Amino acid sequence: MAELTGKLFYLKFGTQELNTWYRAFGETETGGVIDASAGADTARTYLTTLTDGSATATLVMQTGTVGTVMWKTVVTGTNATLLWGESSGSAGSPSHSVSAYVTERRKSAAYADLIVVDVSWQFTGAVTDSTI
Repeated sequence: MAELTGKLFYLKFGTQELNTWYRAFGETETGGVIDASAGADTARTYLTTLTDGSATATLVMQTGTVGTVMWKTVVTGTNATLLWGESSGSAGSPSHSVSAYVTERRKSAAYADLIVVDVSWQFTGAVTDSTI
């Protein structure tokens, strides 16, 4: 069986590919529930409500215009399609997409390390699983 590695990961926000700068990506999808138990119930029962989701990425800051393009792509409040996939972004590979807002971007620099940018997105709508 072939396993997936992060080397093949694909990440795009709007029209800008981010996978060349990425170090880490995480996605969370949650489903809301409400307590529907009452009266003579002997155990709690629940009903599903709205789903929610978010994603985070750590990106390496590069010099010159490349770093500027990446930083300008992830401006807080920007809304665009977030697209990611586990298999290089080539035609026919699995992909996931959702409209998302950048809710936070943070740049950190350490004396003896690379400058990195951490980005957080809030999904607005449901994730679509398909192929590129």
